[in-house]
Amino acid sequence: MAAFPGLEALASHPRGPSIIPRQSLPSNLPLSEYEGNSGPIPSLAFDPTDQFVDVRPGTANQYVAPLSTDERGPCPGLNAAANHGFLPHNGIPNIPQTVAGLEAAYGLGPEFGAALAVIAIALTGDPIAGTWSIGAGFSPGIPILDGLLTNPEGISYSHNEYESDASIVRNDAYLNNGDAYSVNVTRFDHLYFSSENYTLDVLRDYNQYVHELSVQNNPYYFSAPFAGLVPPIAHAFVVNLFSNHSEEYVQGYLDRDILKTFFAITGDDDAHVWLPGQEQIPQNWYRRPSANPYGVVPAFADVAILATKYPDVVQFGGNTGTTNSFVGVNPGDITGGVYDAQTLLEGDNFGCFFFQAAQQGIPSILKGLISDLAPVISLVNQYISPVLDDLNCPALNTFNQSAFNQFPGYNYHPTQS
Repeated sequence: MAAFPGLEALASHPRGPSIIPRQSLPSNLPLSEYEGNSGPIPSLAFDPTDQFVDVRPGTANQYVAPLSTDERGPCPGLNAAANHGFLPHNGIPNIPQTVAGLEAAYGLGPEFGAALAVIAIALTGDPIAGTWSIGAGFSPGIPILDGLLTNPEGISYSHNEYESDASIVRNDAYLNNGDAYSVNVTRFDHLYFSSENYTLDVLRDYNQYVHELSVQNNPYYFSAPFAGLVPPIAHAFVVNLFSNHSEEYVQGYLDRDILKTFFAITGDDDAHVWLPGQEQIPQNWYRRPSANPYGVVPAFADVAILATKYPDVVQFGGNTGTTNSFVGVNPGDITGGVYDAQTLLEGDNFGCFFFQAAQQGIPSILKGLISDLAPVISLVNQYISPVLDDLNCPALNTFNQSAFNQFPGYNYHPTQS
């Protein structure tokens, strides 16, 4: 297999191959309403030159509507980044493009962006070319590259691999004929009318609501070790990455107009309309400062805070074929006792578990999809192992998923028609 395209560019990142020093949390984690819109590590200063995201008409990052051949999918932040040229407009980035684009648009920590991109490539993308799709699979008609046994499906069809149930504004795949990428306007309205200014506490309450909605209505509801943590992280993304960090609101604020713009919603409050794939970054908008990127450490601290308030939301397991039949699986049974429900809340263990679950699960997911797994595993280890080392993660030598066989949703996987 050839070297992965574009990796040289990542090595020349301004902060070097290791990308950024490890972020440190406050000695006492803030809980709920005491946490600002910058997450557990507060933003301390406003720098308009650094933070202003210039998307005015006529600029390099002006909004350009997607073509019918461009990929757009379930993540509003990725769709908006592609529509403004921070990611390739066709919606198929490589690792360096992902890192640079999401850092420039939102202040996402580059080590986080790189790790998420490489997992997307391994699970849903094209490991041969080193690219992934923010929407559905790559355009029909593109020949399957040597070494791939099937076309990549993209994150729109990555159910239980990258995408999961209990999404912010999307339906569960099983309840919507496999479609977990289209916005349910009624669900958006529930979030919209829940507040006029959205905080992490508001999104945590809403996360609990959609979790219960899935448990009560989806007999195939399932929360996987990796994919099951994506919805909680996505809820935190909405506040941490979409808030306007202006001079007046250094920690950031997220109001209804900003929310509608990022989710491609138009119309009056009693008549909202979703415009598929037309998510935008607002005008006169300032991202979080480069000095306080949203990286692995604060992201999983946010998950730990959520778990303290709503432990059910971050349980692994699922319904057993009927609604309201949720059965949880002890993390200790999956990890050979390395983690349990209590130790997951300690230190950086949620981040460790998230990336170790992806790293351990990728070989079984890719089996039969690619002829030679070794280069893909090497690529994943190249980007995941430094994160695990930085978090000082315990070794995970056992990863037993057999306990999930009791859940019908575990093996449910919609495909692109």
